[in-house]
Amino acid sequence: MAVSDLGYKIIARPNNSLTPKMSVRLLGSLVVVVLVIALAFANMGAWLVLPFAGLEVAAFAYAFNYIYLHSADFESITIEDEKVVVEKRNYKENTTVVFQRYWAQVSVRDVEGKKGVNGKSGLFISSHGKEVEFGRHFINDGQRALLARELRQKINDIN
Repeated sequence: MAVSDLGYKIIARPNNSLTPKMSVRLLGSLVVVVLVIALAFANMGAWLVLPFAGLEVAAFAYAFNYIYLHSADFESITIEDEKVVVEKRNYKENTTVVFQRYWAQVSVRDVEGKKGVNGKSGLFISSHGKEVEFGRHFINDGQRALLARELRQKINDIN
């Protein structure tokens, strides 16, 4: 009897606890509250509150739209047979990088931010000059260390 490798897959996504329908309801509620307060102040003679209330509503709408556009973002690692596939989806951009399983290396090291090293670590998969960071926005440092150990074990378990 032959034993086959059924594969292994890790998916990291943002925590989306608010459905699109509920976000529209929440945004509508915020708009009503802001406009009622703004109209009350305008009625008392502070009419300049109205344009700022409109800006506040526009900022809320922009924030909810941004969250909605990025709600389907994910990063995944698939290990099957002789390859390691890293997929990333970020709004409109989809990338896929394929590594040979035998040569793939997993490492965790400090990453540099815009102002130098910021104390955060990054999980990297690399081979033959290609390198991909996994889970930058979706997992914390403790989860990165655990995942790195697990990935090293899975990648090295070649039958």
